[in-house]
Amino acid sequence: MNSSQKIIGIMASTREGIVGHGLDLPWSYPDEYDHFLNTTEGHIIIMGRQTYEASGVELMKNRHAIVLSQSVHTLPHAKVVPSLNTCLDTLKPLESSEKKIFMIGGAQIAHLFFEANLISSFILTEIHKNYGGDIRLNLDYFREWKRTEISAKSHYTIYNLENPYFL
Repeated sequence: MNSSQKIIGIMASTREGIVGHGLDLPWSYPDEYDHFLNTTEGHIIIMGRQTYEASGVELMKNRHAIVLSQSVHTLPHAKVVPSLNTCLDTLKPLESSEKKIFMIGGAQIAHLFFEANLISSFILTEIHKNYGGDIRLNLDYFREWKRTEISAKSHYTIYNLENPYFL
């Protein structure tokens, strides 16, 4: 991958790392979701099959979607790839475009990208309230990352986190 083309993570999480309950978000903050949609609009989004299935058609509009899945081979409005290496190969022809690349989840896909040290920065919405859930993002990945506040609301704060490896 071209060094100028960076992968940005973007997800919301509680302070305990909860990012989901089944195929749903445990919370609903429409203005936070609007931030997510506005940030990713017109760009490339990478996700797992379950995130794709939970997202709905609205998310696929005006975005180039890539779905990592070993269990399905085609999905409407998305390019399906079976592995991380195939995903990276799919991104190569897009390197010269002005589109940003966002890894949007879920947690399993995020961990895959973290373990391969592919995430240069991460837009993390930290949900203030504790919510129960069964899908967890390992927040230890961010321990050494530089954190800058983007926006603070009563229910959440949005941070930009920068991977020191890419600085």
